[in-house]
Amino acid sequence: MDVFLVPVGEGRYELYCEPHEVEQAKRGGMAGRLLRRLRELMAAEQAQQDSAPGPARTQTGWVARAKASLVRGLAEWVAEQRLLWHLRHQRTARLIHPADLPSDRAWSIARGMLQRDQNHHRVWMVVDGVAVLVFGPLFFFVPGPNLISWYFAGKMGSHWLAFRGARQGLTGVEWSVDPSEPLREMRQVLSLPPAERRGRLREIADQLQLEHLSRFVERTLPEGY
Repeated sequence: MDVFLVPVGEGRYELYCEPHEVEQAKRGGMAGRLLRRLRELMAAEQAQQDSAPGPARTQTGWVARAKASLVRGLAEWVAEQRLLWHLRHQRTARLIHPADLPSDRAWSIARGMLQRDQNHHRVWMVVDGVAVLVFGPLFFFVPGPNLISWYFAGKMGSHWLAFRGARQGLTGVEWSVDPSEPLREMRQVLSLPPAERRGRLREIADQLQLEHLSRFVERTLPEGY
């Protein structure tokens, strides 16, 4: 598995990968089954909204808007966590970093990010677990599946999978570290005007054979870039 240490600003980096298959729902045990059930409920809710007559759609009010927001939020969450979810099953991985960054420094940065992720997901696992207990009873009267309660249950399961992935990355993966000239060039490209930068980022993504990298970088850059 290749993991890229991507520059996303002055002195800032993010870990990134593009796994060929997403298997978290099949291989995640209880948490994976929970996420699969959540996706089924979301799909059923979306189908119900799509099949409703026009006037019925306009009468759903804040409940429908809340559910639609949850659907979008979970989709973004899944995209953000796929690296850690895949690390759960890895025994070896390769960290690819900008060529102008020393390998020991690159690994130190990556390890610090994995440690931060492990601590973060451990805390939010508990927070979302409490939210399930609180919001489940509050929304029992809402028609259809209790998507709000299931949202927090899915987030709790997601944090569990991400926590396991970060822990595996820290203690169970044998890492190799390789420099990358395209990533070094990306650091320089970030200072270009936005229109020119987008084109150059796409070219670098093509060099690295990473289909979604340019969009990831644009989305992750801090304000002002």
